[in-house]
Amino acid sequence: MNRSHDVRADEIASFGPFRLLAAERLLYQGDVPLRLGSRALDILILLVERAGEVVSKRDLMAHAWPDVVVDESSLRAQLVSLRKALGDGQAGARYVTNVPSRGYCFVAPVSRAVTLGQIHAITEQPVAASKVVSDHGTRLPTRLTRMVGREDAVRTISSQLATKRFVSIVGPGGVGKTTVAVSVSHALVAEFEDPACFVDLGALTAPELVAATIASAFC
Repeated sequence: MNRSHDVRADEIASFGPFRLLAAERLLYQGDVPLRLGSRALDILILLVERAGEVVSKRDLMAHAWPDVVVDESSLRAQLVSLRKALGDGQAGARYVTNVPSRGYCFVAPVSRAVTLGQIHAITEQPVAASKVVSDHGTRLPTRLTRMVGREDAVRTISSQLATKRFVSIVGPGGVGKTTVAVSVSHALVAEFEDPACFVDLGALTAPELVAATIASAFC
């Protein structure tokens, strides 16, 4: 089976008001978990994994019913259930389309983010916007002495930044998102021609201050 994207265990796929945690088999609408049958969820996971591609009926049935022979009526029934749960077709929302004689395609834009669990970091000094290093105009927080248990996350995010203009790192407060982001920045700074800059927005209390804060960081 040719897949355009391999789902990571720590990845969240977002589309419309929904968040899909494939590895945990959870689908949220906002912060509310949705009840979705196991087969329909299997189908959704594969369609989102291959968003923008036409997935054949054979691939969908093999994914949702491994080692079991079913006919297309079973697939259609699960797709009806899935579309109903997503509100597909309501208020102009479109998620799954049928491509006659070929299969189905997930057509909604999908964004992907890495969610972080507990991070164990050993540092000589805390990450702070006031402590930066400069290299050809680059201004980043001081590189950490050692970080334990997040090498895979750093590699994944670094790989995503090679092909995407924007990557989000999400997770509960205090788990080390900034730690990982700074490690990625130091790992990639030599890959880009332009300087890298760290902007701390944590202290801002109003959204209208964001643009000016970012602009001042480049002065």
